[in-house]
Amino acid sequence: MEYKPKKYHIMTFGCQANAADSSTMAGVLEALGLEKTENYLESDVLIINTCSVRQKSEDKVYGLGKELKRAKNRPFIIMAGCMVGSVTGDRQRYELAELKKKTPWVSEYINPSGISKLPDILKKRGLIGEWAEGAVFPRVDNPEENREIGYVNISFGCDNFCRFCVVPYARGKEISRSEEEITREVKHLLNRGFKHIMLCGQNVNSWGLSWDEKFEIRSGSDQKLPFADLLRNIHELEGLERLNFISSNPFDFTEDLIDAISLPKVDNFLHIAVQSGNNDVLKSMNRRHTIEEFITLLNRIKEVKPGVEFGTDIIVGFPGETREQFMDTVKLFEQIPFNVAFISIYSQRPGTPAEKLYEDDVSRKEKSYRHGYLTEVWKKTRPESTRKGSEFL
Repeated sequence: MEYKPKKYHIMTFGCQANAADSSTMAGVLEALGLEKTENYLESDVLIINTCSVRQKSEDKVYGLGKELKRAKNRPFIIMAGCMVGSVTGDRQRYELAELKKKTPWVSEYINPSGISKLPDILKKRGLIGEWAEGAVFPRVDNPEENREIGYVNISFGCDNFCRFCVVPYARGKEISRSEEEITREVKHLLNRGFKHIMLCGQNVNSWGLSWDEKFEIRSGSDQKLPFADLLRNIHELEGLERLNFISSNPFDFTEDLIDAISLPKVDNFLHIAVQSGNNDVLKSMNRRHTIEEFITLLNRIKEVKPGVEFGTDIIVGFPGETREQFMDTVKLFEQIPFNVAFISIYSQRPGTPAEKLYEDDVSRKEKSYRHGYLTEVWKKTRPESTRKGSEFL
């Protein structure tokens, strides 16, 4: 009887950290003998790597479930990512039972730190052989993936607790990987033909810092950052042509890091989330920067990297935000042309401090107006990109 390998498909929602996790899971599945298929309805194993940052992201997954329910040959479905992280671990936002009730079509759930459990899960379901029991597989890239960018997670989780954000709950406590492990993974990708490396984390600036240290760092200070040295060391690796990192916050972007990004292989695109152009709103969000510090930071970066292009994140309609405060964000966009801007309408996320502390008092109509208005301002003010390079965001 001819042996036919099991097929897998991975759907990825959300940020580059999820993309890196999906690549790792794909590598594990390939090592287990599964083959990739582009048609998820033809797969034996379907992994849905979820995002939980916005309600819209979760709604996409629920909508997918309706389609899967109607499928004649439903695959073995594993839900991974932040929707699972939000209901497991020490910082869960709500109960796992509630997620299971909404997704009865899912067979197994693994949170972002549970990738190593994949072999045992598949063995118990008879999808791989006995040999895989207890096997440990290294973090490897998916050989079928786009080979333009190699994603490497340098840290997991977040301790910032911005009041609107689910990430500290979905991905847990911030943990930095060792420089030795990161460097080994980057070299592995370079040896496999990647020339462009993206270092990922919820806040890469705080990589390698203790809890106390990370909250003492301030934008524009002279404090040294372990992450700046990590960039310098990776920059010197043979075979590397281009180096990016995401995400950075403005409140701990020091002079040391500004110096590191002046290196020639560090890309000309930087994504730094500002979230609002008004200081009172930033304070309500528990963001540790002012708009004046943000503008000063971007001007300093322009001094050392004249051709730099900026991307940012914005939330409109945060609880308590007035029309006048929103116009401060408009003024920011008129003052600083952003090449990339992710403009989001605030949605109340269960279990977050904003949901507990504030009434969602900006109407849906007003939020939509602000979203449309700011989007039009951005389209009018954004500069022409000088290169192909923002497409990975």
